[in-house]
Amino acid sequence: MPLYDYKCDACHTQFEQDHPMSAPPVKICPHCGQDKVRKILSTGGVMSSGMSRSPAGPPPSSPCGMGGCGSGMCGM
Repeated sequence: MPLYDYKCDACHTQFEQDHPMSAPPVKICPHCGQDKVRKILSTGGVMSSGMSRSPAGPPPSSPCGMGGCGSGMCGM
């Protein structure tokens, strides 16, 4: 479920709330009860209990073996 960041313009409290994308945004501040809440830019992500974290393996090798096409050394 997505995690949204909010800020209350009345009491300046910042808080996070997770809810479905189809749900309306939070309007009432849980701290002061005012209806001065707005969604702010989030740096968080989406969390799901079904996701597993596995360590990243080595980057895929270049088809030409010379450092990759983006390095300027690709002979292809």
